[in-house]
Amino acid sequence: MNNASPASAARPDRAPPPALTTTNLECFLQASEAHLPPLEVVPQSPLFHARLRGRGLHRSHLIKLTSSPVRVTRTPRLVGLSGGDHTFKLVWQLHGEAKMEQGGRSIRLSPGKMTVYRLSTPYRLQTFGDYRALMLSIDLAEVPEWRRLAEGCQGQALPWDAGAHAALAVLRSQLTWPSGPPVAQVEDAALELAFGSLWRHQRQQLHCAPLPSERITKARRVILQRIADPTLAPEDLASALNVSMRGLYDEFRRYGTLPPAAFIRELRLEQCYLALLDTAQRRCSITHIALAHGFLDSAHFAKVFRERYGVSPGELRKREACVPH
Repeated sequence: MNNASPASAARPDRAPPPALTTTNLECFLQASEAHLPPLEVVPQSPLFHARLRGRGLHRSHLIKLTSSPVRVTRTPRLVGLSGGDHTFKLVWQLHGEAKMEQGGRSIRLSPGKMTVYRLSTPYRLQTFGDYRALMLSIDLAEVPEWRRLAEGCQGQALPWDAGAHAALAVLRSQLTWPSGPPVAQVEDAALELAFGSLWRHQRQQLHCAPLPSERITKARRVILQRIADPTLAPEDLASALNVSMRGLYDEFRRYGTLPPAAFIRELRLEQCYLALLDTAQRRCSITHIALAHGFLDSAHFAKVFRERYGVSPGELRKREACVPH
């Protein structure tokens, strides 16, 4: 379930508004217009009930929802009624279960899991039992670093880590405190925690995400173990996998993976990208990060990095520094 356009979050609500509690579907749909875009909602049990509390923050919109089982559909027609191509929804599953389908992917959400998805893509959500979730929508058009993290993690059921837990606690407070610290400061802290959690997941995924074959998985492991070695080449992968060069290229081609040399470079660039966003490495120079990941020429590194991500390493660092921490 989604919120209204990000513009509704431009002016933070001065205090959390009262929650809506209803057993009437039409009443729920009418009252939720301030928080949700057009949706098709079909109750899946004879007795419908829902409780909704939403609050516009400084640049995002926060919703806590409880409901009986429902099927929610955001059709292509309904997507066309609202913009927000770079608006994403982060969802913390609190109680009950849900099945989410979007872009050919299907995931199951249970308590202790979170997900992120793009609001401009049609989807279907089926809830089960006493469904409770906290949802945060934010337009990431002007925060490309966070947008890329959201894109890398979307459509996955992610376990909460300490950062996700902390972000949840901070956001929950914004639905109950009549007054307190400035909304923008609290919101920035929550966003930093939430996207830090996505960053850690993506870093782990880079090492552990399943690949189409055992050999390609082993090739990735070899590359990551020797990421700082500038001499690492496809010949080394073939030797480590105990296959000929032709067998190596055939393996990568068979599964539609990047050719071995490009695969090595892609992993180097991905590791550099994450290192540049890592708050623990802010004191490391860009040259140091490039050398630590097998790039000998900083000018060449800057060139291929810009070609891959559309931004130079220095610009990426400056943009991240402008995001409140």
